Amino acid sequence: MPNDFLFADGDRAPDRETPPPPPPPAGEPAPWLVLIVDDEAEIHAVTRLALARLRYRGRRLHLLSSSSAAEAERVLRETPDIAIVLLDVVMETEDAGLKLVRTIRETLGNQAVRIILRTGQPGQAPEEDVVLAYDINDYKSKTELTAQKLFTTVVSALRAYTDIQALESNRRGLQRIIQSTDRLFALRRMQPFAAEVLIHLSEVLRVAPDAVLCARCPEAGGAPAVLAGIGRHAGASGEPASALDPALAAVIAETFRNKRGVHGPDGSAFYLRVPDGQEIAAWIRTDRPLDAVDRALVEVFASKIAIGFANVSLYERLREANETLERRVAERTSALEEANVRLNRLATLDSLTGVWNRRRFLELADAELGRTRRHGRHLGIFLLDLDRFKAINDTHGHAAGDEVLRTVVRRTRDALRASDHIARFGGEEFVVLLPETDGEGTAAVAERVRASLAASPVMVDGRAVPVTGSLGVASWIAAETSIEQTLRRADVALYAAKQAGRNRVRRAELLDRADGLTQIA
Repeated sequence: MPNDFLFADGDRAPDRETPPPPPPPAGEPAPWLVLIVDDEAEIHAVTRLALARLRYRGRRLHLLSSSSAAEAERVLRETPDIAIVLLDVVMETEDAGLKLVRTIRETLGNQAVRIILRTGQPGQAPEEDVVLAYDINDYKSKTELTAQKLFTTVVSALRAYTDIQALESNRRGLQRIIQSTDRLFALRRMQPFAAEVLIHLSEVLRVAPDAVLCARCPEAGGAPAVLAGIGRHAGASGEPASALDPALAAVIAETFRNKRGVHGPDGSAFYLRVPDGQEIAAWIRTDRPLDAVDRALVEVFASKIAIGFANVSLYERLREANETLERRVAERTSALEEANVRLNRLATLDSLTGVWNRRRFLELADAELGRTRRHGRHLGIFLLDLDRFKAINDTHGHAAGDEVLRTVVRRTRDALRASDHIARFGGEEFVVLLPETDGEGTAAVAERVRASLAASPVMVDGRAVPVTGSLGVASWIAAETSIEQTLRRADVALYAAKQAGRNRVRRAELLDRADGLTQIA
């Protein structure tokens, strides 16, 4: 009977292994877990009988059994979602139940489970003392407990547990929202931001990531487009919303049209208006209909990320403007660099032949002379003057003369190393500087150049133009303080080559005073 006392004295029950709760039948919600902790077998049996028909919010009970505090602690560690513990005080020790209360609250840190203390010896654990000293939720004497009282006690405890779980769920949800918005606001590109919004929305609702987020700008008259998708919609980014599954596309369209969320048994859509005028519709697959708590959490989450969408949109516009500015600056910089290159070429190169001009050559020669002087190395120079070049211009024209000069440069370069320098000194005269080359080596290079010029004529518009050159060679000597002194000796040697009949090489060092060479000290 409901008002009959449930418990009488009985034998101590042997320890038993508590089987894990079986999975609920298909379509049925998970049961409430209730742990009976008592060392009397009759207590377990009568409690099961009294609560066999109890259902709360459509969920049945699943009763777990432990016959000692130690076994109960193990069960609680392995099964953290137990809603109620029906706990005896006196078991393996006189205060085993009371010690287990402290273990549950302090060691396990479980503040949600409802602890109902049941004792057959209230004198050993007076109710007032126990309630004040221990974090329990109810205290019952077994001798006074009827089936109706047990029913009422368990339902009250389940209601309290449900409220605590809801509060804890809210707290965790809000904590996830705070943490997620901190991470989200660090993103600066719309597509990654939108994808992260969906991931964090899944975390807030505690569901698998399977969602899509669409946006439209009514002011621009644009159709909704997919900003990001996760799960089965991961590849939908950039597609029009109308290209989604027809049922899902219809939900998105309804959300935009009515400017409010659409909720179903296995999915929900949410509407969000961004401060910059954009509208957002996000749909997420759920494993349950969302309750009021879930929807409230989503509303909080949406209010937090609305400003995030506006910030990312503004940042992208600023980035695009900055990229445009940087591109224009780069274009202007490139144009300036090209202009500087052209100016530098004009300042350092001969425009007709592309070799160094006189000013640049003297700068390079001074630098080479400094290195030669520091390291005690050789430095050779030779001057090349084309023979009877005026006659070429007069006979074949200045265009032919220009082509002859360019051909002379090409043939001369073929005889030089990459480290050698050639310059046009003016008109038909060229100078070549050969670092780390002694007099004999310089004369050998000069002879190769002479032979290359004389070996074949220059072809200009089908006409053969014979070309020869006279060359004067000089090697720098330690007594010379500037490259100009070496050049003057090379010039004297060049004059000697002209006087000797042209098309030949003369070395300054081999000429005596009778040849007109004055050694410069």
